[in-house]
Amino acid sequence: MPGRSIVAGLDIGSTKVAEVIARVGPDGDIEVLGAGESLCQGFRRGLVVDVDAVTDAVKAANNRACHMAGFDIRSVCVGVPAVHTASVETRGVAAVSGDDDAVTPKDVKRALDAARVLAIPPDREVICVLPKEYIVDGVGSIRSPEGMTGVRLEVDARVIMGQAASLANIAACLSRAGLTVAGHVLSPMAAAKAVLEPDECERGVILVDIGGQITQIASFYEGGPVMFSWVPAGGVHVTNDIAIGMKVPVEQAESLKRQMGRQGAAGMSRSRAIRTGDAGQAQRRKQSPHWQADAAPGDDEGFIYRIVDARLREILELVEEETRQVRSKGLAPCGVVFTGGGSLVPGVLDLAGEILGLPARMGVPFEARWRGGREAGGISPEALGVVAYVVNDPVFRLSRETRSSPIREMLAGVRGWFGDFVKDFF
Repeated sequence: MPGRSIVAGLDIGSTKVAEVIARVGPDGDIEVLGAGESLCQGFRRGLVVDVDAVTDAVKAANNRACHMAGFDIRSVCVGVPAVHTASVETRGVAAVSGDDDAVTPKDVKRALDAARVLAIPPDREVICVLPKEYIVDGVGSIRSPEGMTGVRLEVDARVIMGQAASLANIAACLSRAGLTVAGHVLSPMAAAKAVLEPDECERGVILVDIGGQITQIASFYEGGPVMFSWVPAGGVHVTNDIAIGMKVPVEQAESLKRQMGRQGAAGMSRSRAIRTGDAGQAQRRKQSPHWQADAAPGDDEGFIYRIVDARLREILELVEEETRQVRSKGLAPCGVVFTGGGSLVPGVLDLAGEILGLPARMGVPFEARWRGGREAGGISPEALGVVAYVVNDPVFRLSRETRSSPIREMLAGVRGWFGDFVKDFF
C-alpha cells in the first residue's frame, strides 16, 4: 500500500491567492499541514494582468503555508478558472496489462494519455482530461475500472483546453515565486470536490461559485460534469455598488459587505440543510427586518441590503440563462449549491429559489483535519478542493507508488529553502 504523500493546492483568484499544503494518508485521507492567503490585485477575470502583483501574492501565500507546515514546497497544483476554455469530446484506448487481465492504474493512465492525443490549436493548451465513462471489453457506464477483468480498456472523456498564453503567464508568475506547476485543475471541479456530496453529483446538482469578478457555474449529473460556464459578475461588483450607493470609499464598502457575510455565515449550520426557495420565501424575505422593500434611504441597513439584492438578482438572472437547458431537462433535482466569497451575503438562497426555482444551500467544505487533530477551519475551500481533486486522480495514485518517502521530500524542501537563503544572504 502506498505511503504518505505531500500535496500542495494553489488557487489564484481576483481578490486573493490561497494555498493549502496537505499530507495524504495511505487510505487517501487528507491532513492539512499548512495554509496561507494573500491579497491579490493582478488577476482579472481569469487572466494575469500584472505579473509582479500575482508573483508577490503567490510568494506571500506560499511562505505563510510553508512556515505553518514547517518545510518548503517547490511544486504546486494550480486551479484554473473556467474562463476562455474550450472542450472536446474524445476517446482513448489501451490494452489491459495487469495480472489475470485485471485493469491497473497504469492501464487507466495510458487510456487517459491516449485521450489527450488530438489536434490542438496552437493558441490552446490542455488543462485536464475529465473521464465521462470507462468501457471494458465493450461494457460501458463504468466509473472506476481498476480491478475489473478484461483485455481492452476505453475511456470516453472531455478534454478541457485553455488559452496557452494565459497558462504560460500563470506558470511564469509561479516560476518567479520559486515554484513549478505540478498540474492544472479546473476550478469548478476543485470547488465541487470541496463542497458537493457524491450523492448530489450522482443525482444532479448545479454548483455556483461567486468569486471576486466572475461567477463560475458547473452542472453535475451521474457522477460527472455536464456543463461549465461563467458570467462576468461577482463580489467586487457588489462592493462597488455599495460604495456608489452609500457614497463611501471602496474599503469601507468592502468592510460593510464582509460584516454582512459574517452575519450570514453565523447562522449557517454545518449540517448542510437545504433551503427550498419559492414565492413564499421571497415574500418572507421582504417582510424580514433586513429586507425592507420600502425602507427610506436614510435607513442605512435596509438601503445596503436593497443594493445587494439588486446586484445578486442580476447575477442570478445570468445564472438562470446559463443553466436553463440543464434545469429544463430535470438534471438538477438536488438544486443549487453556492460557494465563493461573493455568496456569503444574506439573501442568496432565497433569491436562488425565486429565480432558479430550485432548492438551494450554501456549500460547506468537507471536514479535513489539521495536523494535531483540530478542525481545518478558516481555509480556502477552492485550494482545499484542488488538493482533494488531485488526491482522487488516478495519475496521482499511480505516482505515489514510485514517489520518494515524505522524509526525503521534506529534506529536499529544506535544502531548497537553505539554498535560497544562502543566495539571498550573499
